[in-house]
Amino acid sequence: MKKSGDKQDNKKLQLNASKLSLSHFLHCVARGEQEEAERLLNIPVQKNGNYENLLLAQETFTDYSDRTFVCTAYEYAYWAKDTHMCRMLEQYMDKDTKSDLLKRCKSIERDGLKYSQQITQVDGTKRVEQYCTKHFDFTPLKTALEQYIQGFAHWSWDERKKAWMAVGVAQRDLPVHVINEYCRPDRTFYPLPLFDEDKLPRVITYYDHHIRSDVSLYPLVISDSSGLGVDFALIRGRFRPVAVRARRCGSALRAACELAAISHLDEVRTTDLKQSVENLG
Repeated sequence: MKKSGDKQDNKKLQLNASKLSLSHFLHCVARGEQEEAERLLNIPVQKNGNYENLLLAQETFTDYSDRTFVCTAYEYAYWAKDTHMCRMLEQYMDKDTKSDLLKRCKSIERDGLKYSQQITQVDGTKRVEQYCTKHFDFTPLKTALEQYIQGFAHWSWDERKKAWMAVGVAQRDLPVHVINEYCRPDRTFYPLPLFDEDKLPRVITYYDHHIRSDVSLYPLVISDSSGLGVDFALIRGRFRPVAVRARRCGSALRAACELAAISHLDEVRTTDLKQSVENLG
């Protein structure tokens, strides 16, 4: 016969396992690990109060851009405009879950979603900023590309390098689904994609000419001498995703191709969010 202490210990173990599973699930969603997130959703759970509903549970988690949230997985995907992740999560929702998350998404549209972000400064030190926004904002990257294109013809080489690194700095903040679009192997940014594929290959590797090999962008490693926005920025255009170093910079033409693709992706994913609201309703 089991003692009461044994039962309490078992409950603690089950609760800890539940929290670990939830934390893993939320980080998978934030880091674009869609297959693993779906695998976790397919694991049978006990309905005795020891396991929380993964779709409705909230926990602290951090994405690849050092943004820390306390929200549900769907709220993060909705905020990030990762509608591929949204569609997967929606498949596992019952009516009550959809109703709850619809209220949460309406709250985001009204009041924004709070998060903090650890920022790496030029001198290598870090600071934490607090934000509350309705969605991830593509504007910093679009602005950096626009400025690079406009100044390219009359800038000095040093001015070009500085502006090109500003593109890389803006790319640090991109949600992983945007990097997946950069890195997917089955199509480029030229001709301009429709961004209407049913599936998004969750690829995060790019080609580094410096070492002549494909490397993973994540986790981001930034130092005072190397890293995204320090000595390279990513570019896709009509070829494979590559790291273009500061000493080479990208051409204005390739940057224009990049700007067109990123701007269109932002438009398409913003429209896709309307479908998300309809699916929850």
